[in-house]
Amino acid sequence: MPLVKKEESTKYTYALWRIDESLNDLITQLNPNKEERIAIERFRNIKRRKQNISARLILNMLAKKKEIISYSKNGTPKSNLFKYISISHSNKYCILIASNVNIGVDIQYINPNIEKISDKFLNSIEKNRINKKNPIHEMHFIWCAKESIYKTLNNVPCSFKKNIEIEAINDNMKTIGYYKNNNTRTTYNIEYKLLENYFIGIATKQL
Repeated sequence: MPLVKKEESTKYTYALWRIDESLNDLITQLNPNKEERIAIERFRNIKRRKQNISARLILNMLAKKKEIISYSKNGTPKSNLFKYISISHSNKYCILIASNVNIGVDIQYINPNIEKISDKFLNSIEKNRINKKNPIHEMHFIWCAKESIYKTLNNVPCSFKKNIEIEAINDNMKTIGYYKNNNTRTTYNIEYKLLENYFIGIATKQL
C-alpha cells in the first residue's frame, strides 16, 4: 500500500497515496461492490480509473472500514461518515481530505509553464505581490489556494481572477483567502504543504 503521508489536525485528516500499482492490483485491494464498479467503469481512461480507485482506498483507510464515495448533482464528492471530503490528483499522486467543516484540497506538480497562464487566475494585486525571485513557486501557491477554495463551492460558476483572492503567504506557509460574489465575501484559512515537486493547498472555510 503506497500510502506516503497521513496528517491529522483538529479540523481535518488527509492522506496522500502514490499510485504505483496496476489497475488490477488496485481493484483487488478495493474489492468494489456493484455501485463502485459502475462508477469506476465510467472512466475510459486507465489513469482516471486508477485515480478514482485510489481515492476510494484512502477513504476506506481513514474510515477504517468500507465507505462509499458518492457524488452530488454538481459533482462534489460525498461520504456518509464525514461531513465534507475533497479529492485531488496530479500525475501519480492522489490526496483525499475529510473534515466536519467545509474544506477543499488541491495538489499540483510544479510546472514552469504556469507563468504562461498566470493572467487567467492572478488579479493585479496578486501580481504585484509575487516574489520576483521565485515567481513559479508563488504562482503555484496561489493556484492551489484558489482551486481549493473553488472545491468548496459545489462547482458554481466562478472566475479565479475576479471572484477569489489570496493574501500574501507568511513564513509558516499559511495565509487567508476570499471568495467574493456580489456583496458577499467568504473567508478561508489557507495552508500549504510541499512534497518533492508538488504543492498541496488546503482551504478551510472560516465559521
